[in-house]
Amino acid sequence: MSKFVNKLRGFTLVELLVVIAIIGILIGLLLPAVQAAREAARRMQCTNHLKQVGLALQNYHDAYNALPTMSPFSAFGWNNYAPFSVTIPLLPFMEEAPRYDRIMDLDKKTKSGEVGLWGGGFFDSDVYKNPITTIICPSEPYGSQPSTHANNARVNVMYSLGDGTSKLDAPYNHPNYTNVSTKKCHTRGLFHQEHWKSYAACTDGTSNTVAVSESASAPTGNYSTAVKGGTWYDGSFYTSDLDCNPNICMNNARKADDPTQLKAGTDNWRGHFFQDGRPWNGFHTVLPPNAPSCQATSNGYWGAIFSANSYHSGGVNCAMADGSVRFVSETIDCGDLSAKSTQCTGKSPYGVWGAMGTPSGGETVTM
Repeated sequence: MSKFVNKLRGFTLVELLVVIAIIGILIGLLLPAVQAAREAARRMQCTNHLKQVGLALQNYHDAYNALPTMSPFSAFGWNNYAPFSVTIPLLPFMEEAPRYDRIMDLDKKTKSGEVGLWGGGFFDSDVYKNPITTIICPSEPYGSQPSTHANNARVNVMYSLGDGTSKLDAPYNHPNYTNVSTKKCHTRGLFHQEHWKSYAACTDGTSNTVAVSESASAPTGNYSTAVKGGTWYDGSFYTSDLDCNPNICMNNARKADDPTQLKAGTDNWRGHFFQDGRPWNGFHTVLPPNAPSCQATSNGYWGAIFSANSYHSGGVNCAMADGSVRFVSETIDCGDLSAKSTQCTGKSPYGVWGAMGTPSGGETVTM
């Protein structure tokens, strides 16, 4: 009679370790794909946000036959953060009409002296603290956090100052700053201080002219050294004839041993006040997307190159003047970065990227 012996046999330790190793390898292969899919979804959502801003600009233009300006005088004129950004007049066209009405009421009360600067006043109201989803990039890791400046709401949406760099724009061209009035140049981008353009200015074509892009906000305060949100403050890229040298900014701003960091602490409030209409909440089509930004002062003159940047891999989203949205690679042609930026008319020396920023440079480009 045959005997059958049934033995209960489990996994050996070696077999268990092999299975765990295989599972780990599969997870390691799958995780980058999942992360890439999530980033693709975030980039698509960011595209939708910029599309909404582009449509808001179109609707504003239909209502007023002009585009909004950067830095129209508010209650405190040019005092600190007071110049309003392009975002403020767009609020009624982004389903934020109640917030806009409250801001205008607060501005009126401030002018009359009914409320002050802080303590719940002009800069310390919840109308500036509550975030606006449309102007925050989903890939921005700090977007849901209040900024380190008065807990104001952050902003990633930036408006095009063209290829002229800020000293041509004369961002502080208040009557008290007559020494830079002759350098004012309102032809190099769609948005400038105290200057209202219409789409008729886009003689190069609205589909060829960039209107809106994005910038990461500084992760900490206004002295952040992070390249994504920071701006290098150094006079070496700024000359006595008010010319900003893009090459110096591009090549010298980052630390040699850590290119994710700037060389020094910077004075940068970029992305920390959605209501701020100064050039910090704008961008120049000079240095390529995701390049560093630079600024400096010299003998009372102020200059800067603010680059578009994002946490998207390889470039930034841009809304064109016709309302379409494109992804612009950080490898886009930027022409001659050693060229002077003091011109007010003519073609951009900064290649395809510069041409996209100039609405009437006399050039049309295709990407």
